[in-house]
Amino acid sequence: MYVENLKNDFYEFLSGKRILLMVHYDIDSICACKILQNLLKYKEILYTLSVIRGIDDLKTAFQENCNDVKYFVLINCGGTINLVDLFEPEDDVIFFILDSHRPTHLDNIYSDGQVRLLWSPEEDSEVPEFNSVYREDSDEEDREEGVGEEEEDEIEGRAAKKRRLNEEAILKRRERRLWEERRFDIIAEYSQYTYHAKASAIAMFHLAWQLNKDDKELLWLSIVAITEQFLLGKIENAQYVLTTGELQAHSNRLKNRSNDSDISTSLKITYEKDLKLVLYRHWSVESSLKYSTYTACKMKLWSHRGSKKLYELLADMGLPLAQSQQAFESMDLQLRKEFHESLEKLSEKYNLDDLVFASFVLQYGYRNKYCASDMVYAMLAVLESSPKENPEECFNLALDCLSRGKKEVVNNAIERAKIITKTMFKTVQGAIDMKQIITAGNFIYYIIQEGSLDWYMFSNQHILLLLAQFILRAYVSMSRNRKAPDLPLIISAPKNLELGTCIILGIPPLRQSSPKNNLGRAFEEAAENINYESLSDFFDTSYFEIYTKDRTRFFDALTTLFDK
Repeated sequence: MYVENLKNDFYEFLSGKRILLMVHYDIDSICACKILQNLLKYKEILYTLSVIRGIDDLKTAFQENCNDVKYFVLINCGGTINLVDLFEPEDDVIFFILDSHRPTHLDNIYSDGQVRLLWSPEEDSEVPEFNSVYREDSDEEDREEGVGEEEEDEIEGRAAKKRRLNEEAILKRRERRLWEERRFDIIAEYSQYTYHAKASAIAMFHLAWQLNKDDKELLWLSIVAITEQFLLGKIENAQYVLTTGELQAHSNRLKNRSNDSDISTSLKITYEKDLKLVLYRHWSVESSLKYSTYTACKMKLWSHRGSKKLYELLADMGLPLAQSQQAFESMDLQLRKEFHESLEKLSEKYNLDDLVFASFVLQYGYRNKYCASDMVYAMLAVLESSPKENPEECFNLALDCLSRGKKEVVNNAIERAKIITKTMFKTVQGAIDMKQIITAGNFIYYIIQEGSLDWYMFSNQHILLLLAQFILRAYVSMSRNRKAPDLPLIISAPKNLELGTCIILGIPPLRQSSPKNNLGRAFEEAAENINYESLSDFFDTSYFEIYTKDRTRFFDALTTLFDK
């Protein structure tokens, strides 16, 4: 069921109660969690925080806490699965879900109150009517038929039972069978695409606004969350533009409300044009231009001709090589001021048409200036760059990145992000040079082999997604195949060496403007066709986990499915 009034039916309802916060391991979840933590302290609500990486973590967290806690708040996890079936909880246990993953499981939508969704019905698209997927009489019919059949078998035997089946019962069964077939089709159509709704952190910021407890720091958290969705291609551009417009209005409102005029202590958020260049304020211009997905694919910078084109661009901008190779903040002041404008002027000549996008910049003090995209890349690097680090420690470090007093943590994270960006570029360059991106009929695929350059980075969901988007763009820019923009990409990387498993991710074709993804359904069908039981532990079905030894068989099944 949907919670219509978050202030009364969620925030006030939890006052004085002990809760378990189950927070998914991603940036939007961390931002939403930080806003909620800030609100909980006003009501002195006791909470335990549990970091959730997959469905197994969800089960474990519930089992460990269900004896002590009756109220569970799930952030970006649980919305797409049937929680009551998964947990089999006591009747007095209540789950509050704030999840941007779609489609929402129908049992959660039509729950009688044990599962409560913290968003409006409008944010779920094309939800089937209750009567089209649920029948209140179905269980009773099953019981009646079962009892009737046993009695008839005992008294009259099978031949007599057949004679007694009157026409009304036959029609009833036929009507029910047709309803079940329709139900199957309706649910299949509803659940065929996975996609994302508006960031959960924005819902939490709106709650803070309703409670009159919003401030610029909480606004910044919701900005970082929507920027992550945009950079990872989770939402459409139109949705990003609308949401950033709303956040700009909040920024202006909070700026007018604030009376802090001391620049050394004040927090300033400005809405301005930004460039699709990774971390250029904290890197050299040459490195940022070379390693950013957008410019690398537009100018084919992995090739010798592309490298020459990059230096031509720098020359046309009037940017000396020595200046472009040093840290951006160390460049001449005049060159720094003109950088944006001079690159925009040359964007048409170098086919960089949509280089600019609207974003926000956070500034506090004289030297601390971070763009929202800088923060996203820094937090991704903290969460996903090393497989050896404890997830809880990484989660807390990512939380620290959002704190003003932890500048060193942010700077270290930015250095990690640079290494990841370089590694992705070199991986793509190697894949193109060695012709490892393979066309398999109606899709293309790329396999990261164990032992290749920093392969362990790509066992993480979001870095694998960034690499997949880079590879698909690079392939389309290089390919002479006219169908290339219409082909989805399937990418695979080692996941767990001890268990011998690999992760598989599918992303939609480049020409498809919507980020809605139906490859999760294709993976499930391919697995069914070969009677294969997957090991998937993900809330997003576009990710799949299988044993590496079965990958060839699975890809063959996918090829057969796509050729139909």
